Amino acid sequence: MHEITDMRELAAAARCDRGPSSPYLEKLERHGFVVMEPEGPEQMPLEDIMAPLGDPASYRFGTQLIQEQRADTDNSQFRTGAIPMHVDAHLNANAVSYMGWECLEAPYEGGETLIASSAAFFAAAPDDLVGTLRGIEIEYWSRVSGFYAERPGGNPVVAPIQVDPVTGADALCVGVDFPADPSRNFGAAVVGYGKERSLELFERLAQVLSRPEVVYAHRWRAGQVLLMDNRRVLHGRAAYPADSPRKLRRISVS
Repeated sequence: MHEITDMRELAAAARCDRGPSSPYLEKLERHGFVVMEPEGPEQMPLEDIMAPLGDPASYRFGTQLIQEQRADTDNSQFRTGAIPMHVDAHLNANAVSYMGWECLEAPYEGGETLIASSAAFFAAAPDDLVGTLRGIEIEYWSRVSGFYAERPGGNPVVAPIQVDPVTGADALCVGVDFPADPSRNFGAAVVGYGKERSLELFERLAQVLSRPEVVYAHRWRAGQVLLMDNRRVLHGRAAYPADSPRKLRRISVS
């Protein structure tokens, strides 16, 4: 079976039901993410779906998180603006391998979860951009004090190209800090680059990651579950209106 590198095809292939006999583990391994539809009379709880994938990651909020709009917060997870493409492992205190979201309430407009696979990115990215990525490291930091456990070793500095743990191919592991946003949940800078040069690189990354063959915009409906391998795909979020409820329950495992 040939590898699917166009997200328009991949998004259709990476779907299954949410029942006890669902082939979600096979699809997750093959594609790096899977959408589980609420079909049939029996639905697996999110906890049972995540159990074969590892132990729940524990943060200061516990092992489960309700992602919805909250007043007076500096955390972009609880606001309605867009969140740029990223992987979670660089941005919080725990190693994160898999993430699972269950939709409790879907917005009437916007709020799509954006997903880009490494395979799709490398199939579309210009050679000179990939060459640049192979020669740099990126420093990351969180702007949300007191929400995540502090990193005792300081800010992580990570090469943007890692190894896909399933295929052995290249995996894109970045957080795109573009455009500059003082309210953003995190920050990033290329080591040795000035601010403008860093932003130029992030802008090029964002342009590739916005192509229809690279990114899938998942429009939520209640009862769906979305699983991602954080080591193999990037994710982000589209903005949504302040009067449009969006409520997801999330469990991450390490």
